[in-house]
Amino acid sequence: MNLSISQPYSCVIIDDSRMSKPLFENFVSQIDKLELKGSFTDKVDAMAAFWTFGKIDFLFLDVQMDMSGLDVARMLKNSVKYVVILGAQGSHAIDTFANNCKFLAKPLDFTKFSNMIEQLISINAKR
Repeated sequence: MNLSISQPYSCVIIDDSRMSKPLFENFVSQIDKLELKGSFTDKVDAMAAFWTFGKIDFLFLDVQMDMSGLDVARMLKNSVKYVVILGAQGSHAIDTFANNCKFLAKPLDFTKFSNMIEQLISINAKR
């Protein structure tokens, strides 16, 4: 009998808000299917850490930092399967769709967060 143990999906958080980042860390910790590889408030530290991570399944990325989150997403696109942009303004949603990213509006609640994760995981399972 061949039992397959499902590996958790790896994820990284980049959010320069010292208030939002712990909230997202808490959300990730509540979903057994996710494994947090790193959590950063500094995008330069985060991008440097990607050299050690290899391919990441989910990148949760604040869009409004001193450098646009979309620019960071473009730089890391070959290292990440799914980029989820976190932002307070719906106008950023248009840019995320144009850049093949998903968008979650802040303030974020756990239900929206977990629903998006489940949706992306189910899409991945169908492939």
